[in-house]
Amino acid sequence: ICVEELAQLGVRTFLRIGTTGAIQPHINVGDVLITTASVRLDGASRHFAPLEYPAVANFECTTALYNAAKAKGIEPYVGVTASSDTFYPGQERYDTYSGKVYRDYQGLLKQWQDLNVMNYEMESSTLFTMCSALGLRAGMVAGVIVNRTQQEI
Repeated sequence: ICVEELAQLGVRTFLRIGTTGAIQPHINVGDVLITTASVRLDGASRHFAPLEYPAVANFECTTALYNAAKAKGIEPYVGVTASSDTFYPGQERYDTYSGKVYRDYQGLLKQWQDLNVMNYEMESSTLFTMCSALGLRAGMVAGVIVNRTQQEI
């Protein structure tokens, strides 16, 4: 709703600035991640483009976020994010009320680690797909609040 209505008012650039959980062992709590593209594990982005359409951040937004981090003396990690609709099963979290993760989601964490995905979060694939399909610009930067190879939240 927000992107659609702000675009109608003339906004053309959207930045997701937030938190995330790292899934690579070398990324630490407190590190900064800049997302170049997202694995589309969501449902909403399908309303804007077919699954074959990539969820890619705008190059100018990504470059600006990178340059801003460097100007502050921060060495950000730059790469691919996995973006899921859900915090628990979609991110293969077993620390839930039921303790269950359905078969389709079991093993995904390891798969994304093996494919060098940096982190899990819940917004970027929809934001990137929607903005790109509508001719808008989007970027994402997030601070790491947990490393899932070391602990859960």
